[in-house]
Amino acid sequence: MIHLIANAPDAPTAALVLAALRRSVSYGLTIRASYASLDNASIVVCVNADDRLGNALIDWLYAKPRKLILFGRLPVALHQACGATSVSWPTDASSWSRSPSAPAGGWAQSDGEIRYRDAAAGLGAAGWTRPLERYDFTDEWNNLGYGAIRADGSAWALAEPIHLPDASVLADLHVNGAALLTYSAQFDVGNSSVLWYNRPVGPIDSFEWRLVERFLSNWRSENLPCCPVVSEIPWGYDSAITTRLDCDEDITSARALWEAYSEWGVPLSLAIHTSNLKDDTHSAFLREFCANGGALLSHTATHAPNWGGSYEAALKEGSDSLELIRSATGVSVRYAVSPFHQSPPYALAGLCDAGYCGCIGGIIRNDPEFLMARGGELANMPRGFIGHSQQTMLHGDCMLIEGDPLLFFKAAYDRAYETQTLFGYLDHPFSPRYQYGWIDEAQRIEAHRGLIGHIRARANKPLFLDEIQALDYLRERAAIQMATDDTGYLCHLGEASRGLVFGVEYKGRCEPLLTGKRLG
Repeated sequence: MIHLIANAPDAPTAALVLAALRRSVSYGLTIRASYASLDNASIVVCVNADDRLGNALIDWLYAKPRKLILFGRLPVALHQACGATSVSWPTDASSWSRSPSAPAGGWAQSDGEIRYRDAAAGLGAAGWTRPLERYDFTDEWNNLGYGAIRADGSAWALAEPIHLPDASVLADLHVNGAALLTYSAQFDVGNSSVLWYNRPVGPIDSFEWRLVERFLSNWRSENLPCCPVVSEIPWGYDSAITTRLDCDEDITSARALWEAYSEWGVPLSLAIHTSNLKDDTHSAFLREFCANGGALLSHTATHAPNWGGSYEAALKEGSDSLELIRSATGVSVRYAVSPFHQSPPYALAGLCDAGYCGCIGGIIRNDPEFLMARGGELANMPRGFIGHSQQTMLHGDCMLIEGDPLLFFKAAYDRAYETQTLFGYLDHPFSPRYQYGWIDEAQRIEAHRGLIGHIRARANKPLFLDEIQALDYLRERAAIQMATDDTGYLCHLGEASRGLVFGVEYKGRCEPLLTGKRLG
């Protein structure tokens, strides 16, 4: 059991961290706990721990072997325990924390960059790098999938300018090649172990979350408490991938790419903007698509920015789209894709109340809380409603002019493969007005073929899912019930649909997770 402790002013941030933990270890193995419950815990996560709690944490860490994860401020007692020293913030934060817009056929990133040291190898993170902010398309999309680390005092920002001793540092902030402050560290207090991230939300919006999972599930398993982590990849596979087209301006022009994907044996899903259904040609194509096993999602009724700007507008957008798709195809859609990937909380609430089971979105430009390292249930939303971040946009606009045009798309998949992340990417059908930077259909199909070929060459056993299969799997994964007693962890519900099986990591082992399974 993981206890999350945060003071009342940090409750919104704590809710995001709590949801992220539950997306990894299951709902029942993480609780929001009080300061007074500290002695009953063996694994604790703290958000912006104050000095009073810091003093108690030192005693708690020395009492017996335990694990502590700290996000955000490092209290004075922990400063002293790890030998931290204060430094000054680098001047002119906007110059090193923000990225310019990406040029056509290129990319852009901030001067500030996080670099993981060799010391992070024990948690599987050696050699990782990531800028604080980067773009592949104007100032909107980061095709590598992660969010932005800010320097503005928010929950998404670096918390404090300090250096920790080299022996404990996992990652530093580099600006123009110089290490200016510590971003992440791991150090011991007595026989206990502490993992710290210099950001109140930690790495919940990045592939770096995998390091947190490894710390929880495997780190020093011979003498420290561990918590099982449920894999985002179904058991027996080493990778999972899903692909879709967002039908913003056309639908039937998806045929050529759909036929190519069918030849490759890879499912392709369609997210339907229902204003297009005024032309019955599209409805006829969709009926054919569905008859051949195609998966449909809603892409709103009018593709309004921010779902129309209110809960009421989002409720109507979602409801109208659901009815129009059902009328045109006979299919009752259960999942939505956010227009422009904008997913404000009121829109998610409207979708939930309209009867949807979940939503796909996530983009570095806005709504940072919807960029999630793991798919699953969301903070401040009812159980059973899920989200999945899919920021990789395979567009002609994003093909690199120099070198391998698919360089970053391959890199995005490679990082997902390495971190056991369900990888989702998207494109759009052509319309008379816009071809999304592609020269023609042949060029587009060849690019998609290239990425699929890379995936099949890299993975030994990849699993290609349509969006409904992928989201159903995440929803079933979120429903797993885990409990702990003196003899270990017990799974009360662990089967997935469609013959898939959940996998679990615990104390250095990876194994299938089945109903009644006990992990000792």
